[in-house]
Amino acid sequence: MFLFCWIPLTLLIGNSFADTIQPLSSERHIFKGDNVTLSCNYSGFVYNLQWYRQYMGSRLEFLILVNENSKASEHSLRLSAKDSKEKKQVILTISSAEVTDSAVYYCALSNSHVHNKNFSLLL
Repeated sequence: MFLFCWIPLTLLIGNSFADTIQPLSSERHIFKGDNVTLSCNYSGFVYNLQWYRQYMGSRLEFLILVNENSKASEHSLRLSAKDSKEKKQVILTISSAEVTDSAVYYCALSNSHVHNKNFSLLL
């Protein structure tokens, strides 16, 4: 099976337009069983970083929160996320991609304590 990744937009949560987050690529082509790494670069002060997923025709689903207290967060046995502070990147890893991973994935940042809610994968 063939997997397609697309990052249509990023989310910025907070009150400063100097803090930004952008995906490193807008789409990826991946095969079933591949390990997938989705990354976003960010700038400015970041309190926490989040990953969301949205299946076609469905609502946004929260996946993982990454903050200064977490080394690497695991959502499931196949999903994990980490913050590479030296590169200013947040990285989502999907192990052994499956057809059910086909979705749009969103990276987001928050520069406050408020918890808030970008890649697309198609097999």
